[in-house]
Amino acid sequence: MAIIDILTSVALAAASTVTASISPAETVAPPFQPFGVSQDALPSALGCKAIYGDQLDVTGQYSCNSLPGGNNLFDQYVLAYVRGMGICNVVAVSRYIDDDQRGTTTRQVYKEAASLLSSQFGPADEKVDHVAASKFGKDGMFKQAVIAQERQVFEQWDNLSTKFQNAQSASVTISGSDDWGLAVYSIFRFAHNDACLSSLEQQTPTEGDE
Repeated sequence: MAIIDILTSVALAAASTVTASISPAETVAPPFQPFGVSQDALPSALGCKAIYGDQLDVTGQYSCNSLPGGNNLFDQYVLAYVRGMGICNVVAVSRYIDDDQRGTTTRQVYKEAASLLSSQFGPADEKVDHVAASKFGKDGMFKQAVIAQERQVFEQWDNLSTKFQNAQSASVTISGSDDWGLAVYSIFRFAHNDACLSSLEQQTPTEGDE
């Protein structure tokens, strides 16, 4: 399934967890709840359905048409869930856009998604617009370059554990495929994301990697 392949390539491994002691005088950080999703929420309680199989709340990936705190920039949400560990991360996916070669509409959606994250987390720690080969650097080849993975565009917010409980990082990027066009992905990672994804990979059948 094309969207799962893209999700796999988009969901980058994130920064290390920061643990800080909190003195009685300090204010406790608020919980990390991207789109209203808590780390210990069950996919079924959020109305999400397993992408592979039909069992409830087993380890795997879940697709959600909406979430309690969803945003109209996004058409779909995907949760990575491991039983006993909770939710690894939340991926929000915009509609797929049959855009022009400059990626005009997609870039506007990306700008709005990045602004949404900035309003929550402050300025991004990293902003990247990297072209692998100079011939793909022309704006008129933006769509082609992104789909061919010759142009990488993303912003990332690291060390969110200093602002929220159980948070690791967040990022926004553009990806796409020849069949579907371009889309914007926003990824929100809970603090145990790396170990959680490792456990998910060990428990998920390899046929899901198609």
